[in-house]
Amino acid sequence: MKDFQFLTYERTGPLAVITLNRPEVRNSLNQGLRWEITAAVQQAGEDQEVKVILLAGNGKGFCAGADLTEKLPGDDQDGFVTQKLRTEYNPMIKSIINAPKPVISVVNGAAAGIGGALAMACDLMVMAEDAFLYSAFGAISLIPDGGTHKFLQTALGSKKAYEMIAFSQRLTAEQCLEAGITNRVVPADQLQEEAKKWASQLAEQAPLTLRLAKEVLHAAASEDLDYCLDKEAVLQNTAIRSEDFVEGTRAFFEKRKPTFNGR
Repeated sequence: MKDFQFLTYERTGPLAVITLNRPEVRNSLNQGLRWEITAAVQQAGEDQEVKVILLAGNGKGFCAGADLTEKLPGDDQDGFVTQKLRTEYNPMIKSIINAPKPVISVVNGAAAGIGGALAMACDLMVMAEDAFLYSAFGAISLIPDGGTHKFLQTALGSKKAYEMIAFSQRLTAEQCLEAGITNRVVPADQLQEEAKKWASQLAEQAPLTLRLAKEVLHAAASEDLDYCLDKEAVLQNTAIRSEDFVEGTRAFFEKRKPTFNGR
């Protein structure tokens, strides 16, 4: 198992809990943390014992965005930001989207800037009652990145997404729940407990269903109905020929809980 400097990685049974661990700066993303998030998600995805991945933040906030105080070689050069987004930020977001297992963001306090993108990239979300998403980019004359335009447009529609970006607005946990951005809102002092409880329930579901449905849903976000119909037809063949389908069918008729192995 890889050692991490800027996050903690804990595996408990079928759960892998990745916790951003720079609480002194509200878990803002420096280069090391960006690399480590990508590596930790990949590690959890490759671990056969892990069924569900949780992404959380230590301290008073989930993630305050990019670490604007960090100085890197060449940061004064034209195109530096484009290169960093393409080689560090975007792979971090895509590691979550491409993970073969469900990823749950566990959001306390602020998920601001790229931190909001990190939270929204996850398949499911649990927020504390006092948590919020903050589109902080406009306040410093930037535009959102990390896929934030896509995530907000999908959830809010173009007009509301543009308003949020233009006015650097916040979305409270309740507003996120109403918009379908988060799945659950829980008391702040119960956030970790409730998230792990829900993740444990999710880990009991059919692994192939979790993986294949995630794949189709991500395709459905950008492809037309014909593509999705065919994608379902191909992947359903994978599912129906699996050991888990045989076990699930047998358990159904025997009126017992199935034991899935992901094969």
